[in-house]
Amino acid sequence: MTTLLPYLAKITKLKVDVRTVAGVRLESPYKPALLLAVLEGIEETGIRDNRIEITPELIAAFKAYCQLLSPGPEYSACPFQMPFFHLQSSGFWHLHARPGRELVLTSSKSVRSFGHLRDVIAYASLDASLWDLLLQPVAREQVRQALLARYFPLTRHYFRPRAGREKLDELGRQMLEEPAAVYNRVVDVADETEVLVRSAVFGREVLRAYESTCAVSGLQLLSTTGAAPLLDACHIVPWSVSHDDTIGNGLSLCPNLHRAFDRHLFWIDDDYRVRVADGFGELGGHDYGVQRFNGAQLRLPKVRTWWPKVENLATQRSTNKSLETRQHLL
Repeated sequence: MTTLLPYLAKITKLKVDVRTVAGVRLESPYKPALLLAVLEGIEETGIRDNRIEITPELIAAFKAYCQLLSPGPEYSACPFQMPFFHLQSSGFWHLHARPGRELVLTSSKSVRSFGHLRDVIAYASLDASLWDLLLQPVAREQVRQALLARYFPLTRHYFRPRAGREKLDELGRQMLEEPAAVYNRVVDVADETEVLVRSAVFGREVLRAYESTCAVSGLQLLSTTGAAPLLDACHIVPWSVSHDDTIGNGLSLCPNLHRAFDRHLFWIDDDYRVRVADGFGELGGHDYGVQRFNGAQLRLPKVRTWWPKVENLATQRSTNKSLETRQHLL
């Protein structure tokens, strides 16, 4: 029977960056912080079947533990891609390439960026025996305490369980309660990990605000198996244009209506009614089409401040008119 002791020896001897600042020896927190995040993911059932995928929840937990436990500002960058890739030197962490990217993985000695990591790596896994051990709460706590004692002796008292979940919940609260200008001011659009985390919060909170109901059709869809949401959280003004992921720039839509909205087949007027665009026809399946919703009242959240902002709806409509004008000229 495999015991935890050999793995505790490996976990407490990770290869980490070391710096000396003002005569004080500082060790990088990134690899142990990522392992703490993995332990949280197992407990929260976000990590299953020994597949450690690159998810917003894992990134949020990693960043939260880095910020709580980091020995100083020298390690404030929190580059998620570095520990995720280089933990393979531990001997118990294994990377699995996306189909067709195996050669890139085996020939890579490092990773250029977070985007490069996501492009090449599908997921990581642990030794099967270590995974089985970590399904046991006692073993998880032993590993957690070993990580805190070895790598964070001076800051371990700042540790909080479920710090990643707290980070996501706090972002959700800010999104719903703070003015849009305040919430948007703190986002670094150049940080791919931050954008991914905030995108996940946007999706979660928009669907909550609309009670998992399509704002146009009224179809309410809930997953009872923990699978991905069956409705889409739609940006009224695209993120690529607005960098606005606040609740006032969101709509809950069925996937087909989301596509129709993005393609400007319908828009929403200032009275929150659906207006179907001219210039397209439905040759069949009218019961499942778009035109039957023309003039329908949008189903809105119960809290007025969560409603779509009229200026965002106006921007979306103006984009539609610009497209129509260009098409007419062509």
